[in-house]
Amino acid sequence: MMFNAGILASASESKALVLADFENNQRSLSWRTVNDGVMGGISRGSYSIGDKQTLFFKGDISLENNGGFSSIRTYGKRHDLSDYNGFEIKVKGDGRKYYLTSRANNRNMLAFWHPVQTVKDQWVTVRVPFNKFYATSFGKRIPGLRLQPKNITSVGFMLYDKKSGTFSLEVDHISAYKNG
Repeated sequence: MMFNAGILASASESKALVLADFENNQRSLSWRTVNDGVMGGISRGSYSIGDKQTLFFKGDISLENNGGFSSIRTYGKRHDLSDYNGFEIKVKGDGRKYYLTSRANNRNMLAFWHPVQTVKDQWVTVRVPFNKFYATSFGKRIPGLRLQPKNITSVGFMLYDKKSGTFSLEVDHISAYKNG
């Protein structure tokens, strides 16, 4: 199944740059976990690469101590994606709404988010155009700012749905796509 920010699209209508497919260590990105413990929460989340050569993002969200989020994101590499239209991801989730996140080299250390609704136990391919991301600072939306794909420094996933309980997201690949 392929979604274009919620709309079906054809895989043959674009060219892609694979950023991470988890099968080739040379393409894999360095990852880190950021949980709500940075703000006093007690949610737990982590990532691993499984035998099927997919990335797993799993954990448990707790709303105690004003908590409620878990995230993973890449670091250490810059990508000039200005020739591309957006990110394409293939994920299998638990039916919860995650956020695809990105960061660009900017002074404000803003994060850019776009919601991704998973379908329980089903693989879906989702395309998110760069111009559909919105800026956030500590989870609060900042109007008027756009993700600049020339200096992408991070891509990741966040669960921030204000629901406690276990979660699991499996990621097959992350690519930059371009139409035409």
